[in-house]
Amino acid sequence: MIQDFSYYDQIIISYSGGKDSSACALLMKEYNIPVEKVWLWHQAIDGREDTHVPFFDWPSTEGYTKSFSDHMKMKLDFQWRSWGFQGEMFRKNRKSHGVNFTCNGNTIHLKTKGGKNSTRLKWPAKTADLRTRWCSAYLKIDVAARALTNHPDLKGKRILFITGERREESYSRKKYKEAELHRSNSKKRLVHHWRPVIDWTEKEIWDISERNKIIPHPAYFLGFPRLSCRSCIFYSKDHWKTLNQVDPSAIIMIDYFENETGFTLDNKFSIYELVKMGKSLLKPDNLQYIEKATTKFNLEITTENWNLPTGAFGSGGGAI
Repeated sequence: MIQDFSYYDQIIISYSGGKDSSACALLMKEYNIPVEKVWLWHQAIDGREDTHVPFFDWPSTEGYTKSFSDHMKMKLDFQWRSWGFQGEMFRKNRKSHGVNFTCNGNTIHLKTKGGKNSTRLKWPAKTADLRTRWCSAYLKIDVAARALTNHPDLKGKRILFITGERREESYSRKKYKEAELHRSNSKKRLVHHWRPVIDWTEKEIWDISERNKIIPHPAYFLGFPRLSCRSCIFYSKDHWKTLNQVDPSAIIMIDYFENETGFTLDNKFSIYELVKMGKSLLKPDNLQYIEKATTKFNLEITTENWNLPTGAFGSGGGAI
């Protein structure tokens, strides 16, 4: 437990728009941390280029993060690897694309300098090993770390970097420390990494959203248990069935890239085989959330009539 928040110049929350990172931000509110000290950082999975087309991320997520930050009166900035998921997956005999982050209304681009040329052309592996489950490593963790290391406003500062992992989620996360030095810590900046909800149950996560009347991301109401990725590699066949009903364009793109690469996203089955085997998680009362999840989000983020979403306490859709 962090005892003295006044010690830090900046508190940065890696904010996906999901329930756990929302809980981290709401916890800062309940601790009465000054909002000007709290900064939400969202790593955009698909990149933010002008030609950006949602592939692995929900089209509504960026808008949801903006609505949440506006309500919380917390500053929001974005980080991403150029060309996002597709750019990394289809990397052939080259280095990974560079990293970008927004800063005071501008975008700063960091070229990839180290390492050797290599080829990806494979889906992320369904494993806890971040060397082969490259989606989290290359599109979130490394992107945030490079922004922390290179952000001009953070030089010489004392930073508390917050993420929302919980031990209840997986065997590998049971081993995570609640607090430690962040990988970007150096003589130029002090960066402590804190996981404030590491020992929380899922019930406690939903409870803090209910206390603060925060409407969860619309994907939760469609039966999906986790965020941020719309096409999470850990989905069950039921989630793929549901996604095919909610946003068939996502399944069409995965099928296309399976054929292009010669590799299926799943270890055993093609995407359409998974869809065929699955059972839909959609409920008649929740069909209204399809459009909210699959289009740009610009709706109210709070409600007096708070309801637990269908995806609550579900399994799948996250790190194992």
